[in-house]
Amino acid sequence: MFGSGTKLTFRDYVQGTWGTFTTPAGRVDYIMTKARLGEETDDPERQLTKSLAPVREVMEAGDLDFNQLLQRDLDDHRVAVKLIPYLLDLKPTGPAFLPPIVAVLLPFRSKRPSHFESLGQPSVVADDGAQWQQEQAGTAFQIQRLIGANDRLHPASVGKLWWNKTEAQLVVLDGQHRAMALLAIERTMTKSWQNSGGARFRSFYENQVLQALDNFGDVDLSRIEVPVTVCWFPDQTGENARPHEAARKLFVDVNKEARPPSESRIILLSDAELSNVLTRRMLSELRNDKSDSLLPIYAVEYDNPEVNSTRPARWSVLTNIHLLKFTVDRCVFGPPKYLRDVAQKIGGRLSQPVLDAFMQGQLDLINLLPDQLEEGGVTYQRDKIGNTAFPLGWMDAISDQFAATWGRAILTLLSRTAPYAAHATALTQLKEDWHIDDTGLTLAHDALFSGVGVFWTLRDSYEHYLDEKTAGRKTTKSDVIRAWEALKGREEIFETYRAQAYLDSGRSAALKQSKAAYAVFNTHACQLGMMMTLGSLWELRKDQPGGADIKDLPQFAEALVKAWNAYFALEAGKAKDRRLAFNKNEIAHPLNQIANMDTPQAVYFRYFWLQVLDTPQAWAHISVWFTDRTGFDDKLGAARGLYLSLCQDQQLKALKTSRPGVTDTTKLRKEAEKAARAALGRALKEWFYGSDEPYKNWLAQFDQHGVPAQEPQDAQAESEDGAAGAEEIEDEPVSSVNDLLSE
Repeated sequence: MFGSGTKLTFRDYVQGTWGTFTTPAGRVDYIMTKARLGEETDDPERQLTKSLAPVREVMEAGDLDFNQLLQRDLDDHRVAVKLIPYLLDLKPTGPAFLPPIVAVLLPFRSKRPSHFESLGQPSVVADDGAQWQQEQAGTAFQIQRLIGANDRLHPASVGKLWWNKTEAQLVVLDGQHRAMALLAIERTMTKSWQNSGGARFRSFYENQVLQALDNFGDVDLSRIEVPVTVCWFPDQTGENARPHEAARKLFVDVNKEARPPSESRIILLSDAELSNVLTRRMLSELRNDKSDSLLPIYAVEYDNPEVNSTRPARWSVLTNIHLLKFTVDRCVFGPPKYLRDVAQKIGGRLSQPVLDAFMQGQLDLINLLPDQLEEGGVTYQRDKIGNTAFPLGWMDAISDQFAATWGRAILTLLSRTAPYAAHATALTQLKEDWHIDDTGLTLAHDALFSGVGVFWTLRDSYEHYLDEKTAGRKTTKSDVIRAWEALKGREEIFETYRAQAYLDSGRSAALKQSKAAYAVFNTHACQLGMMMTLGSLWELRKDQPGGADIKDLPQFAEALVKAWNAYFALEAGKAKDRRLAFNKNEIAHPLNQIANMDTPQAVYFRYFWLQVLDTPQAWAHISVWFTDRTGFDDKLGAARGLYLSLCQDQQLKALKTSRPGVTDTTKLRKEAEKAARAALGRALKEWFYGSDEPYKNWLAQFDQHGVPAQEPQDAQAESEDGAAGAEEIEDEPVSSVNDLLSE
């Protein structure tokens, strides 16, 4: 409608209908326009296609702070096999329909988040034979709105947004898969992959685009247009502004009614819950650790698009973001009954006021925050601050307090406890020994160590390749397929490294024992049990002379690590190798007889971690924290009683299954009780005491007093494992608008 003008200050611009709206992110201004393909021209619609960028191309993955994540992971496989064919298969009725892409203008310098200069006061300028109201944020961007004959803004709401690419980038906030489909076609047709921020993803797309063009014949690319809404935050300019935080909030708001982002992505993005903020802070601590004292960030799975309720899905990692969130929930929010009563199972309804009150004490908010806080016209009482009601202006202070205390303690346990330290060591060795000499190996390397979402794309692409091959269709073993096959080969190498790091041997027998050990150690139940041991013993510490100061938590965690490692390091000789004490398989007389290792079973693993401390070698490292050992012995006994009850119930269930004709339940119950007690006694003698006496003495007390009564369980169990996984979507080309809206 209007040309580029004669007084260019900025090179890139869009023009269209402007508007404004208010969201939880604050005021958002926008211009409605479109991006298109076709011949190379300088018109803004054609150039806009080149300007759109997923966040992974705007920021270096290694520099990406978890508080700066703006998007769900890109599913490159879905874009390649669904959206690109949909775009290029032009029906007689016209080009494919795509809902608008939402892009936001954000400040970056050298691929690092920065800030815009303050937005200046409006002025009136003449351009293209018309009058415009103009606002400018330094040399980063400027806005022009058309003025009518009465010196007021024209009712047609025509506007232009200009920006400088060295200071600002258009980041796709919603519809990144649609945008990536456009970019893939654009870069393939113009042979510009190598000059783009997405060069490393070329293998996912180039062959697919060329194949689709071959299948659909002579495609008129100029007919492919996609509506785009370009947004910016006029109130988020100046040094103290937070435009990237506003973009995260806008993302959550935009996606509320769409298919929800994965649980991992909600934790990474949302500021609606304090537990998410604290979980994210631990990831940022790992990302920013320069001392090499913590596990590497690539040992944590935080990009899984699916929900896995018992353990991480990727073989290379030792934990995931869901476990970190569970740990924050249990150790910081409680409820206290889960930490103080070790005979209490996980389940039932939770009281949010109880959770919030416990969190206030766990983070010592009384000494951190004033009694009353004012923010944005809202008054917060310190004793009412909770998971969903907290002042954002004080979020950094609360997060810093957590990071220096509970966060550091949690990461210490995961980083330095022997089995987890060995896993991290083996993974780092795999990374250092990896020689990248072709595209397939580069993609495989990215999938494990840097490229967010790449692992899942490789997996889905390989499954699609196998399906096509099975169906008898023509297939090509691309770099993507070779990358997945390379990953499988590296898995075997890693497992050998890990066995060597943990068991000092990479031989076949040790390899089997190591695999069996990590089939347990890397479950949510085992790790959360370790964290709940920290929480329970800290509650016990509060009752010791001198009480507990949360600033001592990191030291307390270090003492626990030394204690557990002292036990794992015991010379085996003719005795049991204590490093296998938690194994279910590849050993005789296992302590661990937990049939189902789902997350709520953490209460039984807490018993295992407590049991390890009941050895002279381990207790020596924590005795200084417990001058009166009575409380510890009571907790150990209660936890053992709860576990023995589980073993008896499992034995009874097994007997009922193997003897369906037996109707005398009392007889079966006695038999189950006898078998469970004998098995536990044998395990304790073999792995811990070397004698029957400690267990016999405890059993006599247990028969006299039993397991402490538990609090009543609500009929509706508390959900520990997050949302259920979505149904799988077959890899067929998109054929309807509903398919696209489900993005």
